[in-house]
Order: sequence, then structure tokens, then C-alpha cells
Amino acid sequence: LSGLPTDRFVFEGFLPRSGRAADLRALAGEPRTLVFFESPHRIAAALTDVRDAFGPDRRAAVCRELTKKFEEVARGTLAELAAQFSDGARGEIVLVVAGAPAGASADPDAALADVLARVAAGERLKDAAAAVAAATGLGRRELYEAALAARRPPSG
Repeated sequence: LSGLPTDRFVFEGFLPRSGRAADLRALAGEPRTLVFFESPHRIAAALTDVRDAFGPDRRAAVCRELTKKFEEVARGTLAELAAQFSDGARGEIVLVVAGAPAGASADPDAALADVLARVAAGERLKDAAAAVAAATGLGRRELYEAALAARRPPSG
């Protein structure tokens, strides 16, 4: 129902209440489709955290009330789903997230551009570097320092 690859997937169960960001960063490079359970009153925060750790463009699906009369599946990017479910949801929820794309860490220039775009949109540099590092497999410190260097005015 999710529309995401099912040839290889990993079931992660419920996301923890505390330390969720670190757990998600560790999963950001996972190439298999990820399957999570989430409670209705925590789905908004969970989608925001997953979006921040995996990047806003990762494909996902929020599946509600599976095998029941009011079954519903919402598909889109993590950014779209975080906005759609910002007020929460009702029912039993399964969150399915596409695995990390192959070669996600191949382009450091694109990753730096992503960090700078996130900062321009109001995200803290530290958080932007961490999220992009988790999504690409590049080093957080290297992205942070490269972004600092790119933001410095040219000397001369």
C-alpha cells in the first residue's frame, strides 16, 4: 500500500520517546525501506524528527487503520507528510519511509548547498549540518566547517 519498495525492508517498531534524533540519524543511511509504528498523538513530532534526520525529500507513506473500514494511506515526501499531519491523526499508524538512495554521499557540493539552503530557511547551522550528514553519509563536522567557510566574507 505504501508504494515504496518491499523487496528489502526493516521493521523498527515504535520510535523511542527520548533519544529519537540520535536513533534516526543512525538509520538515515539505511538503504532498505523502513517501517515504524507510531501513536496518533505523536505522529506530528515523529514526522518532523524523521524529516529532519532523513531530509525533506525522502519519500514516505503514513498508513492509518490498515485492514479496517476507514483505511487510509497518505503518500508524499517527508516534508509534505509532516505538514499534512501537523495536527496529528487518529487511529493505528504505520509510517513507511523509503531507504536512503544509492550513492547519496557521492556529491559533497550538493550536500553543502543543502546545508546552506536549510540555514537560509532558518534552521540552525549545527542542526542543518547534522541532518544533511545523516542523510548523505558525509561527516557532520566537515559539512559544518565547509558551511562556515562558505558563509565567511572573502578576505582581501
